[in-house]
Amino acid sequence: MKYIKKGAQPPALIAIHKDKTKTYKDVSDNLSVTPNITVKTDTLKALIRDQGSICCYCMQKISIDNLTSASPLYPTIEHYIAQSTDESKSNNLDTDYKNMLVTCHGNDKKDSENKHCDSSRGSKKFEFLNPLDISCERVLGYAQDGGVFCLDSSNKVEIDNDIRVLNLNFQTLKDNRKSIINGVKKAIKFRRNQLKSKWNKEEFKQNELAKCKVLSDGIFEPFIQVKIYALKKF
Repeated sequence: MKYIKKGAQPPALIAIHKDKTKTYKDVSDNLSVTPNITVKTDTLKALIRDQGSICCYCMQKISIDNLTSASPLYPTIEHYIAQSTDESKSNNLDTDYKNMLVTCHGNDKKDSENKHCDSSRGSKKFEFLNPLDISCERVLGYAQDGGVFCLDSSNKVEIDNDIRVLNLNFQTLKDNRKSIINGVKKAIKFRRNQLKSKWNKEEFKQNELAKCKVLSDGIFEPFIQVKIYALKKF
C-alpha cells in the first residue's frame, strides 16, 4: 500500500459537496440532463492522477484509457469511510473528495468467489490501514512469495484483519508481487556482475530508491511499494 497525497479536485465536485442536499448519486455523467458535465469521470481522473495510476489498496495499474465503464477492468471510486455509515451520512462524506479513493476492479467481474480490494471489502470498517495516512507504508512488509504481512506488532490484530478484509493475499496479487521481488534480485545480480570490483551496494540501493520516488509522466510503477521494500531489505 502506498501513501496518497491529495491534489486538486474538480470544481463541479466541490459545488456538489457544498450543497448538503446533494449525495453521491449526483456525482454522475448524466449527459442527457447536463451536457458537457462529466463530474464522475473528472473525479475519477483526478483520483487516478493523485494515485499515480495505481490502485489505492493493491497497487496494481489502473487506467480508464480506451475503456468504457462496462469493462471488467474499469476502476471504481471508493469511499474510505463507507457511504452506508452514520459517520458518512452525518458529514456528507459521500461527496467529500478527501474521503474518495480509486480502486481496481478487484476481480469482481472475472471471478465473484475470489474478490480483492474494494470488491472484497464491501462496506466493512477498517481497523487500521489507510492509504491516506503515511503509516500504511511503514506497517506492511512483503515476503519472498509475494505475501503481505504486518510489521507493526502493536497493531498486528487490526492490520491482519484489514489485510483479510481486502484479501490482499489473493494468489494473483501474491504472484505479481513475487515477480517484482524477483526482478529486484535479478537487477542486483546483473549490476553486481557488470561492475565487479566497482560494485557499490549502498550506491546502487540509493539510486534505485531515488527512482522509485519520482513519478514518470505522473505514473508509478505497479506495486511500487513492494519494490521499495525489497530494495531496503537488500
